[in-house]
Amino acid sequence: MKPLLIVTLLALPLPALAETREERVAVATEYVDLALQGFDMGAVIETMYQPVLQQVAAGGQTLSDAQVARIRQLYLDTFTKPLTSLMREQSQIMADLMTLAEITALRDFYATPEGRSVMAKLPQLTAAQQPGMMRLINDNMSGLMPQVLAIINGEAPPAPTAQP
Repeated sequence: MKPLLIVTLLALPLPALAETREERVAVATEYVDLALQGFDMGAVIETMYQPVLQQVAAGGQTLSDAQVARIRQLYLDTFTKPLTSLMREQSQIMADLMTLAEITALRDFYATPEGRSVMAKLPQLTAAQQPGMMRLINDNMSGLMPQVLAIINGEAPPAPTAQP
């Protein structure tokens, strides 16, 4: 048994043996703090309610500026603190998934002007991709759900229908 353990330890990269989870958490926490400094949480939250506003408009209803402002404030009040907490929890997840070198490189990148610029643009990227993502999901759900339900119920899945 000892030879197998020795071979296993020798196969691991040396940095992985030397670093601790606490070290990874500490650097990941630095990264998260840095990321949150330049992060526009309001812009991220706006991407969450924009599809609702689009559906309302598609249904023919026009909302006043005051109604849109109330919806925006409702979403901000509901999601700002919980999303910030979720983002702060990333340090624990990162420490479990990444090496110290990877976390350090990520932190160091976001400390650069380019990294801060990228972080500031992420909500815009999400907003730009969201309509396409929603179309993709909506276009496939009618064909997927009968198959998922058949699997759950232990039935033979129906034949897939042709997609337009």
